[in-house]
Amino acid sequence: MVSSEWLDVVPAAVLAAFGATGVDQVPLSGGRGTAWRAGRIVLKPADSVREGRWFADVYNALSGPGFLVPRPVRAVTGDWVEQGWTAWQLVAGVPADWSGVSPRWPELIAVSRALHAALAGASVPEWRATMENPWMIGDQVAWGERDPGPLLGPAAGPIAGQVRLLLAALRPVDLPDQLIHADLAGNVLFADGAPPAVIDFSPLYRPAGLPLAIVAVDALMWHRARPEVLGQLASEQELDQLLARALVYRLVTEVIMREGTAGIDAAGRAGQPVTDLVLARLAAAARPVRSALRRPGRYA
Repeated sequence: MVSSEWLDVVPAAVLAAFGATGVDQVPLSGGRGTAWRAGRIVLKPADSVREGRWFADVYNALSGPGFLVPRPVRAVTGDWVEQGWTAWQLVAGVPADWSGVSPRWPELIAVSRALHAALAGASVPEWRATMENPWMIGDQVAWGERDPGPLLGPAAGPIAGQVRLLLAALRPVDLPDQLIHADLAGNVLFADGAPPAVIDFSPLYRPAGLPLAIVAVDALMWHRARPEVLGQLASEQELDQLLARALVYRLVTEVIMREGTAGIDAAGRAGQPVTDLVLARLAAAARPVRSALRRPGRYA
């Protein structure tokens, strides 16, 4: 893996490899802070050569009504990855403001459904299941595929209790899995006169409704969204269970990435009201079921 976090400019050899010599370089905000605009392309390090190539293959083949994606740019060698870097066509637009009850919610829901309809038949290479990074670990904990115990010690601070309560409230969901983009909140760009553009692929293999639940959790935790935004997602199947899993996913990744820093307490403070909200929704949904189970039958 190559990181640009410590670089003032993209290496000249990388610029040459992607035909971007002699253009201005501008660091881009968002994501992990490692992307650069160079003329009409965006350059960013790949986590690995095989992952960079796979991401590029997926986005190169992806199309459908209602969304755009940046196309990958080949290096002069013909490869998608050069010296650990990938390149993508620049797309227009800006992320939404998710504070309050954003007017962008209907558009986001539409673009997520369109994108995931197009991704539904895409395959996932077997090596993805063996990857170890904060997002894969958080996802595995959220879906009961990994023991959370080693992650929830004293270093997890207040997040540990939130995760344990959420895990105790999980129930099975009967939804098909498929390839999804798990980080839409800041990676859908809106521009007048064009379909929204979906950038920075963050792949997981889970139900197609999970990305919207993750956006809702992110908006509530970090963007001052109001709880009423969940009404925008009322038609999503198993919404409350997906919200609980989305919140576990986010909280566990925060534990891993902020371990040993004051950020743990900040993430705990941001997560507590969302945890309370999701647990209250799960409890309210469970009450009618329990009442029905206790109600005598007609001929009792």
